[in-house]
Amino acid sequence: MTQSVPDTDRLFINRNISFLWVGQLVSQAGDSITNMAVIWLMLDLTGSPSLTGLVAFAATVPALLFGLFAGVLADYYRRRTLMLISDLARLFLILLIPICYSFDLLTPMTLALIVFIAASFGTLFNPSRDAIIPELVKQAQLLKVNALIQSTGYMAYFVGLFGAGMLLNALGIINLFYLDAVTFLVSFVMIYLISYQRSTPRAVNFESRHLTELKKGLKYVTVTDRRLFWIILVTALNNLFIMGPAVVGTPLLIKEVWNGSGQDFAFIESSYGVGMLLAIFIVYRFAGRFKKGTWLMLGMIYDGITFIPLFWVGKLGFDPFWMTIGIIFIHSLGIPFIQVTRTTLIHSIVPGEMQGRVFSMVNLAVIGVMSLSVALTGILAEWISPRTIFLAIGIGATLSGILGLSMRSIRTAD
Repeated sequence: MTQSVPDTDRLFINRNISFLWVGQLVSQAGDSITNMAVIWLMLDLTGSPSLTGLVAFAATVPALLFGLFAGVLADYYRRRTLMLISDLARLFLILLIPICYSFDLLTPMTLALIVFIAASFGTLFNPSRDAIIPELVKQAQLLKVNALIQSTGYMAYFVGLFGAGMLLNALGIINLFYLDAVTFLVSFVMIYLISYQRSTPRAVNFESRHLTELKKGLKYVTVTDRRLFWIILVTALNNLFIMGPAVVGTPLLIKEVWNGSGQDFAFIESSYGVGMLLAIFIVYRFAGRFKKGTWLMLGMIYDGITFIPLFWVGKLGFDPFWMTIGIIFIHSLGIPFIQVTRTTLIHSIVPGEMQGRVFSMVNLAVIGVMSLSVALTGILAEWISPRTIFLAIGIGATLSGILGLSMRSIRTAD
């Protein structure tokens, strides 16, 4: 039973959601800065697409290695406590990047190692955050609250990256990491202020049962509710195509195809935030009227189709900076239909005591598979033009969405 809250149409349903929203807005703004800065810093240090792929791999492979166990922890320990541990650890780890740089100790491998450890602690946060939401609000409020929480990432993406673009020349790229460390402190305080009563009992005597509980989660997805298995599989396939080029291919496109700068990269990435923020209002008002599984697959099809035009950047006589911004903006409009509907669908059909594990599997399909995608993109970019990569992955991602839409069990899931 979820905590009783007033039945209201207010934007912030209760004080706990307000604290969560503010903390996520500030923290994810810092994350967006660091994710951009790490990629561009590695390009500046080495000029190598494969090493750039390596640091992106280091930021994402922890989800592949530890993500499922993080979901088990989120189902058996206090989710708020896991979020606090995650924020505090990442605060100190991100500070190591500019400190090592100041003492001339920041090699490509050192940077990759710090990013890997920080991302490992980060695997605790997302399944805990997603699974805690049904404990803070009523079932009927979940779609709107998920849209609201997702909006923090979209707003943060724009604020963080646009701000980074404005500050980059004045501060230099290395000082942006200090800003991210401060954002983790703000998030820590906001999460600490959340107060609630746990809505579902956790099992006892858990100390040596991690593997057993993980198997229960896998069985639930693969046997008990096969819809989840197919949704997660199609999600993994879509992200295998999309995420590597999105993370590694974009800076390579900017730097190698038209000799853009880190500031160009920041401004172009910030256009994701604008498009996603606009689309979230559509999701907030109208997505509840249709089957969530249908929205999810249509979003994946749109995700692939709208990356294909990047193949023509620099070929048609248009300014490549503005052409890339326009394409990324159009592409970003479909992202909320994937993220919000998938999260709400899981909240609707998965029991509360199992949600941490299911969300960790989704995180594995998104961030974990991203690790393979970015590594592969970095290797391919040594021989293939970034534009050609975008053409190929756009077609592949579109076909993965069509595959999911053809399955009635996914199409009718709600």
